[in-house]
Amino acid sequence: MDQVKELQGKTIIITGATDGIGRELARMTWQTGANLVLHGRNPLKLEALLNTLGDGHPGQTASTVKADFSKLHEVREMAAQILTEVPKIDVLVNNAGLYPSAKIITEDGFEECNQVNYLSPFLLTNLLRPLLIKSAPMRVINLSSIGHRFVWSNVYASARHPFYWRWVAYCRTKLDIIPWTRELAEQLGEYGITVNSVHPGIIRTKVIRFLPISWGASVHSGAATVYRLIADPDLADVTGEYFERYRMTKPSLVAQSKRYQAALWRHSLRKLCLKQAEDGSIVQRSTTQNDQ
Repeated sequence: MDQVKELQGKTIIITGATDGIGRELARMTWQTGANLVLHGRNPLKLEALLNTLGDGHPGQTASTVKADFSKLHEVREMAAQILTEVPKIDVLVNNAGLYPSAKIITEDGFEECNQVNYLSPFLLTNLLRPLLIKSAPMRVINLSSIGHRFVWSNVYASARHPFYWRWVAYCRTKLDIIPWTRELAEQLGEYGITVNSVHPGIIRTKVIRFLPISWGASVHSGAATVYRLIADPDLADVTGEYFERYRMTKPSLVAQSKRYQAALWRHSLRKLCLKQAEDGSIVQRSTTQNDQ
């Protein structure tokens, strides 16, 4: 009951809200009285999602924003729309992601899985940074995976390298989410913003169809792990941590590496044509310098 009261009247942004954990999380948070901003790339699915929510509490609102995370210009448009239309964010859930069926290079020159799962959330969060700071205290939750433990990564690896294994590509994106989370937590902590990452479990979503397993926990079970990070008052001051289900734990050694964390941050900014000003703000550079 305390967690329900914690969310009444709060504004929550959920990316990837039309399927799986995102969709169930939208339903769960809507029932608490939270105001929702729901992201997806399919306008028909977004409309259908709104229709399933019900009337809600008096004054409660739910809106949608469309963006394909494989197109960075749409991520920028999404951020601009939110900055214009949303006065305050209490929780940002970076849930959108994909498990690749094949290697695809996007129009922006990046491997699609890396762009959708890591670069686009990185870009969106940094573009929303002024509003996040204005909205503090608030929470950012990034969806990672236990799969990060089974891979290493290299910030200088080229998207056009001929070797490609989709399982490795997916796990590397989930690995990079953790040091990015830790860096963001360090930078935004002084403002009262917490940033954590979570492995919600092996969940029966559409992703699991591509994995070499035939079992998994329910979508509701996975969403509940994220809901706890959104709503639990006992976690209000916890930041920079990695959770596996409900347990705070240490991620892999590479995910803990401060050297890798710093290199990943610098390289991600450069890839996205961003730079960090002396005051800590993130600004757009005039030219793109991809190293693909």
